[in-house]
This record gives sequence, structure tokens and C-alpha cells, in this order.
Amino acid sequence: MVDKVTAANKRIAAKSAKQVIKPPPVISTTGFVKPSVYQGKNLYDTLNAFQNKTKMSASDFLMQKELPQIGQTGGDKSLELINKVVDPKDKYIKINPGIDEAIKAEGFASNTKANQPARQKVVNFFSNIQNKADEIFGSAKDIAGDIAKQEDKLKYITKGIAENFPKIAAKGTDLIRKIGFAMIMGGPSTIGADLIPASLIEEMGQELGLIEGERQVYAEGGIASINDLTRPVGV
Repeated sequence: MVDKVTAANKRIAAKSAKQVIKPPPVISTTGFVKPSVYQGKNLYDTLNAFQNKTKMSASDFLMQKELPQIGQTGGDKSLELINKVVDPKDKYIKINPGIDEAIKAEGFASNTKANQPARQKVVNFFSNIQNKADEIFGSAKDIAGDIAKQEDKLKYITKGIAENFPKIAAKGTDLIRKIGFAMIMGGPSTIGADLIPASLIEEMGQELGLIEGERQVYAEGGIASINDLTRPVGV
């Protein structure tokens, strides 16, 4: 019986790995979280942890709940449910689109064995700067009512990315949010949550040679004002 369950878990993990599923928008109340693959873990580890904790395979559990299997259409919701059952350390964290886009901006478009160390370096930096920002300024929950500290935290993270990975920072606010730093502003107030301060954008852009005065030349061509660069995403 155990062998059959193990085999089922492996089949689910393998099928999910092959299927391209468009991830939902990044919504995080904690900031950047390192994906499982960059922690040396995979989906099978999560399914196995679920089985060990519940004494039931994930596939059987989902069938009982009449939910789609992980790897099938709608399987993302099933994975969320599995993640709620397992311990935090065993959750399966997918690679969000922002991470892939950031890594491509650094010139590592393909996930090959040769560029794996470089990809790991980028992800490790995101994780480390999130942890440092939490230590210095407090977690999103801790500083929910302190707008000034929230803005300082966002500046700290953004400047750190600019200093270490200028090509990523040059992509602007949208990418910074997509990477996983979208909701570092905790609590009900989101004043400034979608913004990188104009002065910081100018400073970064001038250092990168992308901004002349209040004009930035896009890599794709065209010119944007500083208001375009600091406008909330989607506006």
C-alpha cells in the first residue's frame, strides 16, 4: 500500500512539473519567500510530508474533497489546501513569474546546469535582503501602522537590489512587486505601497545611465517621465 501511495505521489509531482500553469497574481503579506526548488526541495517532498502527517495520500484526500489533482486545471487551489495541512517548512513554494523575469534580466534566460549557481545567487539575495529588512524595520505586521518605516523599508530593499543587480532594478516598480515584495506594506493602509520614491528612481537611473534629468529611455524604445516610473501598477 505504501509503495502505491509513494508511486502516486511521484506521478503527481512529475505531471505537475511538466505542466505550465499560469500562476495567480503575487499576493504576499510577508514579502519574498524563496521557492522550494531553490531550497533543494520539490513537490514530491510536500506530498510525502502530507502523507506522513495525515496517513493519507494527497491524491486520495483531493478525491474525497472532489477537488482536481495537482497538475490538472484548477490544481493550484488544491496545492494551496495541501500547503495549509503540512508544516510551514514542508510547503511547496512555486517560482513566481517575477523571479523568472528578474533572472532573465540578469542574462540567464534558460535554467541550465551551467547558470544554476547564478540563478541561485539572485534568489538567495532576494531572500537575504527580505530577512535583513525585516530585522531592521520589522515585519509587515509589526510596522503596519508606521507609514514612514514602511517607506524606509521599501527604499532599503529597492536600493539593495539596485546596488547588486542594477539590470533588475532598471526594470522598475512592476518587476520589484512581481518578485514578491508586493505587500511589504502591512496593515490596512497601502499609502506608497506601489511606489518607489521618485528620488530613489532618479538616483538609480542616473547611476545606470538610463535617466537624463526627468527622462528615462526605455530599453524597448521611447521615453518616460518620472511620474510614469512611480505610478502605481495598473494605473
